[in-house]
Amino acid sequence: TDDEDGDDAMKNEVPKGETEAKESANKKPDIQIFGSVRVATNKPAADAEDHGHSHGHGHGHGHGGTCSEHETKKTENTDDPDLKFAPNIPEIDLTNERLRMIPKGISGLEKLQKLTLRTNAIGEISRLSKMRSLKELDLYENKISKIDGLDECPALTSLDLSFNEIRKIENLSSLQDTLTHLYLIANKITTIEGLDSLKHLEMLELGSNRLRKIGNISKLQNLKELFIGRNKITELKGLELKSLEKLSMQSNRVVTIGDGLKGLPMLQELYLSHNGIQRMEGFDAIPQLKVLDLGGNQIKKIENIEALVELEELWMNNNFLTDFEDLKQIKARELKTIYLEQNPLSKDPDYENKVLNALPTLTQLDADMYERNVEAKGDDDDKDKPTIEK
Repeated sequence: TDDEDGDDAMKNEVPKGETEAKESANKKPDIQIFGSVRVATNKPAADAEDHGHSHGHGHGHGHGGTCSEHETKKTENTDDPDLKFAPNIPEIDLTNERLRMIPKGISGLEKLQKLTLRTNAIGEISRLSKMRSLKELDLYENKISKIDGLDECPALTSLDLSFNEIRKIENLSSLQDTLTHLYLIANKITTIEGLDSLKHLEMLELGSNRLRKIGNISKLQNLKELFIGRNKITELKGLELKSLEKLSMQSNRVVTIGDGLKGLPMLQELYLSHNGIQRMEGFDAIPQLKVLDLGGNQIKKIENIEALVELEELWMNNNFLTDFEDLKQIKARELKTIYLEQNPLSKDPDYENKVLNALPTLTQLDADMYERNVEAKGDDDDKDKPTIEK
């Protein structure tokens, strides 16, 4: 087996006889293979050629490797660890290794496709030269304060710089022909900028930053998903995105929807929970919408949603709804889920029956699931009536 071959290789490399102590003292750390990454250790290594191809798509230390010994040695907490990697390695995962810099051994790995350096203390993006095949770069939860050093990553499609200390979106133009996914969650960004050249961008995540308005995204005409929740945005404006399918703006400071949805002809999912919205409006512009979340607002009446005939999920929990008659405004043909809990009407003793009878296609009310069975009647004058099983 591969494990037995690795053991034999290790035995063959162990120094013998009287020179063992001297040779060990002068010997540089060998390379031990773990999953998709080769980590420097002081233990003799199995031959790289025997093991470098059977686990190239493992994830992290000790997963998918073929060495019989899986004791990983944590990288020492130094500014510049000297790690060595197989030249044809396709994936490296150095999550939570106490790194302060991107290891210099990574530079020039032209076959590397995925590099994960999550949860370290890396302060800058560097040592990414000649990364011709790199498609995914994950630097989530580090100490990076500036976007830079990506000019030699011409194939990059996904970049995750979430949970860092970035204040400005910049230096991304070199990725204009490839980047499709950009994650910048939980940084210190105050302005949306520096994105005009990213014509292939499909997903943008800017949640938990310091944004006060939406802007400078009109050129992102291939954008399909935009996440800007947990900011300080007060207006639903600046959205002219013909391809956008999902918009998430939870936990902002929006009070009025107005006509802010007119520039989103393809929108299918809209999340506006936990704002200060007082009135339902503007939905005529997005008749293809399938999911609408308005939970945790200040809405007193369900209205102006007759155009949403494709709606499948409606979240209206934690508002101020009082009248079951409002449910007649819902014209969706296949509404499956509705959340109305934590409204005044949900305290009605017959709440469940009133909602289910008003919306015959429902299969979920709040957290409760239902089976709706239609029984055919013989009398033509007697319409089919659904029976409800909780």
